[in-house]
Amino acid sequence: MAQTSSYSELNQYHLGLWYSAYRLIISTGLLLIFLLTYPDMTTDYQYPKLYHYALMISVAVNTVQLFTLRWVKRLIQPQFILIFASDVFFLSLLTLASQGPNVHLGLIFVITIFSASLLLDAKKALIITLIAVISIIYQHFIGSIFAFSSLTNIGNSALLAFLFFVVYGSGQIAVRRFQILENLNFSQSLELYRLQNINRYILEQIETGYLVLDENYHVVLSNPAACHLLGIEPMYAHERFSLYQSQNDLFELIRFENLENGERFQFESQQSRYNIHVQVQKLIVPHQTLTLLVLQDARKLNQQVQQLKLAALGQLSASIAHEIRNPLAAIVQANDLYLDSEPEQQQVLHQMISRQATRIDRIIQDTLNMVKNKETHPVVIQLNEFIPLFIQEDLADVADQIQFNIDVPLAIQFDEAQLRQILINLIRNAIRHNSPDSSHIQLNIHPYEHKVWIDVRDFGSGVATHDQELLFKPFFSTSIHGTGLGLYLSHSFCEANQAQLNYISQEQGACFRISCQRVTA
Repeated sequence: MAQTSSYSELNQYHLGLWYSAYRLIISTGLLLIFLLTYPDMTTDYQYPKLYHYALMISVAVNTVQLFTLRWVKRLIQPQFILIFASDVFFLSLLTLASQGPNVHLGLIFVITIFSASLLLDAKKALIITLIAVISIIYQHFIGSIFAFSSLTNIGNSALLAFLFFVVYGSGQIAVRRFQILENLNFSQSLELYRLQNINRYILEQIETGYLVLDENYHVVLSNPAACHLLGIEPMYAHERFSLYQSQNDLFELIRFENLENGERFQFESQQSRYNIHVQVQKLIVPHQTLTLLVLQDARKLNQQVQQLKLAALGQLSASIAHEIRNPLAAIVQANDLYLDSEPEQQQVLHQMISRQATRIDRIIQDTLNMVKNKETHPVVIQLNEFIPLFIQEDLADVADQIQFNIDVPLAIQFDEAQLRQILINLIRNAIRHNSPDSSHIQLNIHPYEHKVWIDVRDFGSGVATHDQELLFKPFFSTSIHGTGLGLYLSHSFCEANQAQLNYISQEQGACFRISCQRVTA
């Protein structure tokens, strides 16, 4: 509340300075008009000397009050009271010296009362208004006492006095509205300042460097981490500067290279001892073109990548060892029993050994397929043409069990070989788990907003709730004959193509959905 009060007082002080400057300009202007027009317009003034002297004294008083308010920032409210009291006094004298109330002086009176409502509290502003009303209404009687000619039209004085009260009331309403807006603006300013501080603290403490460039390659925002990586003085982190003057090597690189959004590259400079990994991101800002450079220490980044690879390798090795241990134990047990068994039992044991050996071979083969580091080459695929041909070429043996539905011609961007592998895994898995009472599974393709959904649905028993979270984990399978790598591979292929593979719960059966970005001509 104290901050709000000081903020309001500061605004009042600045308004008071502007009003003081205004009254000095008005009084000086009236004095110049009088000096230039008096010989030709003597009939406009009933008491010209009084008008002249009142204006001269008013200019002097207004000048003193303006400089006092500007340089003596104490007792602001008493200064405001003196300002408005002198305004009412001199305006009353000018009205008396003229031919009664007129439009020009009445307008100045109205502005004075309205300003008093803004700069003073309600009681003090009301006193100033009452003094103005009394001075206007009773000028007739004052003139009679001093043997002066009275106002020609007492009705104008009464109307002007009524207008003063209206202006006072309007000023009080305006003050309340201004206070509400002022408090709201102050609260928003505090919140904005708090958010700016939070953003500044984050940028200062984060290890990743951020550099924002405008179209002229000037740095509009940077953080200490970026300055440290680029070998720039820390002072540059808090001000706008030219990239050419601070880091010429980076400037020359990005100036002559047409950097695309999402592009990544390595950067080395004689000015810095770091090998920097740079990621480019175009920022969409109204009326401005900005480029964000995300800077990271390539050495630390490579260490993190290697740690992730080692962790993944350890997890994969443990999973492979676990999966091979069971069939291997069965082979060892069958082999121990083989020599002492009857010929018929030997035949059974031989079949058991053969099945388990086949299972181990399948696990190894699927693992090798999984770890092959093949690059993804997305191309535009017209699904309404691709799917029928795919079913004919890759799924001819089960084509009669597939019900294909597509609403409209749709296109996606995907690696064709990986899409084929995904669909083979999903469709054969659906056929394997389909209900015996159902003659087909469904392959439904339809648009949804800016995406394309490819649904593979069967009508079997579905996936248990407690197993749904494990569906895309390697070596997880609900079938005794499965290796648990098909869905994992499909999920990985989808991520490599910026798509998603999800399990959609159904009342009957299971549904696996591939969500891809739609390509439009």
